[in-house]
Amino acid sequence: MQRLTRWAALAAVALAAPAARADFNAALADYKAGHYESARRAFAAMAELGDCSSQFNLGAMTLQGQGGPKDTGTGVGWLEAAAANGCQQLVGGRVAALEGTLDASGRQAAADILGRYGHEALRAQGVVEPALDCPGRVAAVALQAPAPEYPGGGKQRNALVVGELTIGVDGYARDPEILLSVPDAAFVAPAIEAWMHSRFSPATRNGAPVQSRQQVRSLFNLAGAEPLWSSGAYKDARAAADAGDAQAAYLVGVAASADAALGLTPARATQLITDAARDGNPGAQYWLALQLRTVRLCHPDNRATTWLEHAAAAGEGAAQLALAAELTAGTPTGQQVSRARSLLESAAASDSYYVRKHVLALLGASPLPGLRDAARARQLAALLAAGDVQSDPQLFEVLAAADAAGGDVRGAVARQQTAIRKAHDLGWDTRALEERLGIYKQGKPWYGDLFGE
Repeated sequence: MQRLTRWAALAAVALAAPAARADFNAALADYKAGHYESARRAFAAMAELGDCSSQFNLGAMTLQGQGGPKDTGTGVGWLEAAAANGCQQLVGGRVAALEGTLDASGRQAAADILGRYGHEALRAQGVVEPALDCPGRVAAVALQAPAPEYPGGGKQRNALVVGELTIGVDGYARDPEILLSVPDAAFVAPAIEAWMHSRFSPATRNGAPVQSRQQVRSLFNLAGAEPLWSSGAYKDARAAADAGDAQAAYLVGVAASADAALGLTPARATQLITDAARDGNPGAQYWLALQLRTVRLCHPDNRATTWLEHAAAAGEGAAQLALAAELTAGTPTGQQVSRARSLLESAAASDSYYVRKHVLALLGASPLPGLRDAARARQLAALLAAGDVQSDPQLFEVLAAADAAGGDVRGAVARQQTAIRKAHDLGWDTRALEERLGIYKQGKPWYGDLFGE
């Protein structure tokens, strides 16, 4: 068995070399140095995403009891999953010899692993070969999209901002989230301003209008400025992406998914992002989770949670926020609320406007007392209020909720009135906002979903 484990590490590094994954190489180095616990944890994280080399190594270590309990059934299950995910040659005939030694509980343990991490199981969950299509669903279409204003000051450059919006059945855009801004973040606020003033025909599902979450872009093109994609930096990123660099693959993939000028097909752009996600890039993992959630009605077995868990563990604030929201949906347990609160505290450190806005909404107005923290909400509100984004009515809604939670009635009323004025200017239905204003005028906080329809 010791020989089997050594073969696992040596054979797996050869299989992983084309991807040049730092995480895999680090796990392998830990294994060779005898740091079995850290190696096993790292292989397990990659095994969950269908990496057959990591599944093979994890199975071999589990059979030997290196870095954790020895468990023949679970070890066989990981070897079977490795074979199903592309490492059949590496597994060879080892499984057949081991299966005969299993009792009923061992066979069940092997079946459980294969049932969760085999190729078909991971494909159904959207972990490998994710299905991002949605038959019967027609995306929202922009009817009116004002060009974004170029930010003042600084060098005149072309730019691209990619984001996601909620498009209501009324055709209005809400809740902007930035996924990419190149060459820098100076273009985010004007892009959001333009999106908030856009009008859409809503998405439809089987002919009926539905609310949707949709990717959008803003291009900043200046006459005489260097074309965005002709720069040396982009060419270097494209070369790095093609060579397997996960961060470069994510950036190029997202940019290409929004701008055909890059010359990549949508399928190639998605594949770059998927490869980056499987290679451990948290931004790519979160992007995939967003897409899977968008098509959840068409593919109910898709588990965006898998990608969210990995991205959140790597420090992606948007994924931490999304997980906290999932944990507290319905009737959560005390343990779920406690974990969600911890995730929110981590997410609050994000520099994302979208993440901070949603964290503030939960800290200040969640219907769950275990999530609310008026003092922390006021701290986060000060950061948001001083930001560049001032065109979003929901910003002033969450600021008002934070003021009310902290007992500042006058501040809550003033900010809610600002939210109503901005929402009215955009054409939104303001009845829910006005109801909350009435509660604040009574000197009471309001608790609920600030982003609900």
